[in-house]
Amino acid sequence: MRTTILAAAVLMVAATPLAAGTVSGNAGCDNKCENYLVYLEGAPGARGGELKAVFDQKDKVFIPHVLPVVAGTTVDIKNGDPFLHNVHVYKGKETVLNIALPFQGQVIPYKFEERGTYAVSCDAHPEMSAFIVVLDTAYFAGVGADGAYEIADVPPGSYTLVVRDVKKGEESKSPVVVN
Repeated sequence: MRTTILAAAVLMVAATPLAAGTVSGNAGCDNKCENYLVYLEGAPGARGGELKAVFDQKDKVFIPHVLPVVAGTTVDIKNGDPFLHNVHVYKGKETVLNIALPFQGQVIPYKFEERGTYAVSCDAHPEMSAFIVVLDTAYFAGVGADGAYEIADVPPGSYTLVVRDVKKGEESKSPVVVN
């Protein structure tokens, strides 16, 4: 029932192009939006250039909490704190990566090739958790605390807008046309 309610609430939210090339709206997450991600299914993969992203740890918090990337992206995993952190990445129950970062400013690159949702924790600080979501498309956006999102520079076409609560695994889909 909960999935049905989320889907119905999100489908009522307008996700209309503001102008050709921009899709924006509100995810309808009622100010509980830290686990939300929005992306366009059917949109092209990479936008060109080198695929890089940064995943930091600062004040015992992973930044960002949800990191969307395109398959093939190298993520620079960074320790922004002056003490030991650990990055333990799981896909399902399988450990994908488990590295220690004992020094502030230390960066370890890791290339995410396989599409899917990866849960991240810090074994040294159990209160820390986050997600890395590897997608087939470069057209995605994080969701603000108020639920607002914007996906810019979208090529004209018909797509499926996916609004997803990564932690709960719930999502809703609706059609979007960009002129």
